[in-house]
Amino acid sequence: MLTKILGKNITINSIMIFSTMMIVSGLFLFSSNVDVIMGIPADLVKGDYLFGRTIGIVDDENAKPLWIISGIWKTNLSNQTQDAINNNSTVFDTSFEMIKTDGTSKHTHTITNFDLVDTLNQNNNTVFNGTGTISMPQGPVTEVPISIQVMNNTLGIINIDSNKIDNHFGNDPLYGVPLEEGERYKKKS
Repeated sequence: MLTKILGKNITINSIMIFSTMMIVSGLFLFSSNVDVIMGIPADLVKGDYLFGRTIGIVDDENAKPLWIISGIWKTNLSNQTQDAINNNSTVFDTSFEMIKTDGTSKHTHTITNFDLVDTLNQNNNTVFNGTGTISMPQGPVTEVPISIQVMNNTLGIINIDSNKIDNHFGNDPLYGVPLEEGERYKKKS
C-alpha cells in the first residue's frame, strides 16, 4: 500500500519506521538529561557507580514495533571482585518506562535486588549472570534470571528471562548505554 505525501510515494512501513525512530530519538534526548529532570538523590550516588540509559523495542506478533522502552540504570558491576560477589555487594538497578508506539499505555518497571551469581570474561566482553526482582502490574516477581553482557566497556546488553514475566518485554534484549559524560556521574563515598 502506498501513500502520497508531498508529491512522493512512501510506504506505510517507511512511515512507521520513521515515526518509531523519531519517538525513540525524542526519548533518548529526554533521558540524556535525566539527572536534571528526575533529580537523582544524593544517597543514590554514594559509592562508586556508573549511570546510563536503558532503551529497547518490543515487537508485536508481526515483528512490528509495539512498545518503546526507555529509562536509566545504576551499577557498580564493573568494580566487582570475587570477594564482592561472595558478600553480595553488587548493584544493578534500573527504572524504565514502556509506552506503545501510538503514545498510549505508558507504565513503569524496575529491576532491583540484583544478586550476582557469576561473571565470565572473553576478549573485550564481560557477562554478569544473576537474578533480580522486577516490578510487574501484579506485584514484584523475584529471582528472575538476568544476564548483563558488557561489550568493550561501552554497551550493555540486558537479557531478562521472559518465562517468569510472561514475555512482557518480548524476546529481544534491552540495551544499556553509559551516559556520555560517565566520569561526571561516577561518585566516590
